[in-house]
This record gives sequence, structure tokens and C-alpha cells, in this order.
Amino acid sequence: MSNVDSLDRAILSFLRESARAPYVEIAKGVGVTERTVRTRIKRLEDEGVIRGYTVRESGIGLTALIRLKVGPGTEIGSLAGEFSGWTGVECVYEISGDADLVAVVHVDDTVALRDMLDRMWLAAPGDISSTQTELVLEQY
Repeated sequence: MSNVDSLDRAILSFLRESARAPYVEIAKGVGVTERTVRTRIKRLEDEGVIRGYTVRESGIGLTALIRLKVGPGTEIGSLAGEFSGWTGVECVYEISGDADLVAVVHVDDTVALRDMLDRMWLAAPGDISSTQTELVLEQY
């Protein structure tokens, strides 16, 4: 298990927003030297926290799949586009089956997840008919 401190979290957050950012840009964004960022990222890679530039955080935060069923007449693409621009939302897919959309989200904890769900309901009053949330237990 790795020791992930607040600087590591800041770097991970930056990478989540811009995984291809140069070290110098990350350094400016988190307020440390480029060398520090390079060293931290190398350690996070060695410890398996960062694998293939999909950020995997051990012991911090959680990932959830939020399935959304929308009401008739709802513009699915527009709703998906709005949600996909939110911080913490990795992507939104239009899917087949019982739900219409699934959002892959990364949040700090269950309180933040509840806040995200509340925000979705408030952003689209009348457009969402139901949600179902699944927590990711492990990523392989």
C-alpha cells in the first residue's frame, strides 16, 4: 500500500484533468518544482497508483458508475454533454438497456457521491426519471 500525501493527491487530480500535461505545467499547477513532480510521478508509477495513465488511487476516493434513465423528450446528448464537463466526471456514455446514460465518476467519498447525484437531479429537473449507482471495488 502506498503512502499518498496531499501533494500526491494534487498531482493525481491534475493528471485526472490533463493526463498528458508536461511536468513543468503540472509543477506550476501544484506549486512545486518540475523535479519534484517527476520524482513523485515516478514513485506513483512504481507503486502502481498510476498505471498506464489511468489514475488508480489506493486508499483515497472512489469510482462509481451512475446509470441514468431519462424521461421522454429529453435531449440525451445535451444532458450527457453537460454532465461530462463536470469535475469528477471521467466520461458519460449513451447505452442500451434499462438505462439511457452511464456516467463514470471519481469522488472523494460517499458524501461527495451523494452531492454529485443531487447536483445531477437539480441540473435536469424532470429530465431524469431514475438513477442507479454502482461502486467500483477493484480495477484490473
